[in-house]
Amino acid sequence: MLNIRQIVGAVLLFVTGLVKLIGGCKDFYELEKGIHELCQKVSNQIFTWALEQLDTRLMNERDRSTWKVVGFRDKTAISTIGEFLYKRRMYKNKKTGETRFFLDELLGWPERARITPRLKELAVKLSTELTFDRAAEILSYLVPGVSPMTIWQATQEVGEVLQREGQEKRAAVFEDGEAPGGKEVAPELCIEADGVMIRLQRAKQKRGEIKHIVAYEGKEQIDRDRFALKNKLVLSGLNEGEAVWEEGYAEIGGKWDLSRTQKIYIGGDGADWPKQGVEYFPGAEYRLDPYHLSKHLTEALWYDEETFRKVAAAISRGNWQETQGILTEAAKKTRGNRKKRITRFLHYLEENWVGIVASPGAKRLGTIEGQIQHNVARRMKRLGARWTINGGDRMARILAAKANGKLDNYVLRWPVKHEKLRELAQIKPVEKQKAGDVEKWLQVSLPALKGPFADRPWIKYVLRELARPDFAALIC
Repeated sequence: MLNIRQIVGAVLLFVTGLVKLIGGCKDFYELEKGIHELCQKVSNQIFTWALEQLDTRLMNERDRSTWKVVGFRDKTAISTIGEFLYKRRMYKNKKTGETRFFLDELLGWPERARITPRLKELAVKLSTELTFDRAAEILSYLVPGVSPMTIWQATQEVGEVLQREGQEKRAAVFEDGEAPGGKEVAPELCIEADGVMIRLQRAKQKRGEIKHIVAYEGKEQIDRDRFALKNKLVLSGLNEGEAVWEEGYAEIGGKWDLSRTQKIYIGGDGADWPKQGVEYFPGAEYRLDPYHLSKHLTEALWYDEETFRKVAAAISRGNWQETQGILTEAAKKTRGNRKKRITRFLHYLEENWVGIVASPGAKRLGTIEGQIQHNVARRMKRLGARWTINGGDRMARILAAKANGKLDNYVLRWPVKHEKLRELAQIKPVEKQKAGDVEKWLQVSLPALKGPFADRPWIKYVLRELARPDFAALIC
């Protein structure tokens, strides 16, 4: 694919730059940075030459009776080896007027794609941890030319794919009547749901709720005091409760065979939308998240240790009359905000008592708060963060895919035409040259081999090796 002139040119470019760096650097940082940039420059040059050579071969092998070359068009792209520009031919169908770029089709290069799949993968993964500005700043140390908008566009593309997939799965089950088709078997399944509020922009409402669902088969001990969720599945989105549960059922049912699951527990914080999950999973039982129960109890009775202990004991025994009596009596003895908090707590218990009553499934829940913080909140609630409704939904889905270990599956990999590419990559010289001819050309074209600097290392050990007959024969 590359001829000897291009190889020599690349070697000269690298060696000349390296000599300058070594002679002019002030410290090792400067040297390392310079070598990195030089490697990118040389790699870009070689890659551009290779693409242009492929384009030339495509031109030579085209059906000339159908396709004619109408000119060159530039294409600029950013990859992990930096920004590069190359020219490729545009062809026009003589019969239909259709225009095509054969090289783009060979490489599977989308029409408007500006960054390569590998760089997109890095950009999206960084954006799940950092703001778009900060992610662009970090990437620019290695790949100049990456802007915050480039990072944002990459996440939007991946998020759109996830959005579309979730909507299609929901429609297949709830509109077309298809069975989810899950294959995995779990005797018990725990499904916890909760939300986290984020700030919105360009929307009527100032805040929106990211709804987060985590399904798992139980907990397994991984250390003395550490447990992990077994076979976890995470779902997240900025949708209404009904739409979230429909997508949730389609995803969960697509993973597990729910007809073979004996017990399903739905956990929530007492809000209405998590309770709706019971309607989608036949035989499911609702359980109140113990974290939120403890939180409300503390807020209501933090100042009265004795009453606190009595109420906690009555709740643990599942005795509603006793719990109600203790709180009613406590409310009579207080005034103002404390009385209001006790009254609200009593109402909260009344609405969620069925989910509070102790059962074998209750002890399995209580992980959603940590999951929300780890999977969503630390990225989407950071200081100053504001989201559009669409952008927030897409980022939530990206974060869920990351938590599931499947984010790599959604960074589009351009499907090259393998057979054609292998065929074009073969070295097929138009005219076979002898090693002596190439050696003679090198001697004439590279006077440095016999000049006053012929003993310098880069000439003696690089160019002279390139000019050896056996190497020249290899290139031929």
